[in-house]
Amino acid sequence: MEKRFQKDINKLKQLVPDINVKNNVILLDIKGPKDSHYENGVWKIVIRISDNYPFTSPSVGFIDKIYHPNIDLKSGTICLNTLNETWSPIYNLSHIYNIFIPQLLLYPNAKDPLNIEAAQLYEHN
Repeated sequence: MEKRFQKDINKLKQLVPDINVKNNVILLDIKGPKDSHYENGVWKIVIRISDNYPFTSPSVGFIDKIYHPNIDLKSGTICLNTLNETWSPIYNLSHIYNIFIPQLLLYPNAKDPLNIEAAQLYEHN
């Protein structure tokens, strides 16, 4: 686990030089994707690595409040199948930063909400 974790951290630092790593917990900023409702925004996220990484997915959440159908407004917990159900060791931390979170922000799934109010607003307005 440690060797793979360090390799993934080094790869992530090439994308985001300003990250904080301590005891298998990563703090970093993520920008809202271009052409999304979140463009020009910046949010701090936390990635917690389990002892069984990369065979089990990291836990990922938003520290800063974000109004999104698949993100719990109070806890920052995210609902994302790739992390919760279909994670595979072929994925790494860069996938979370470069693909999974941007895709979540670009394409909310109002059919499986953590924030029901945001999902209703997204579907009807």
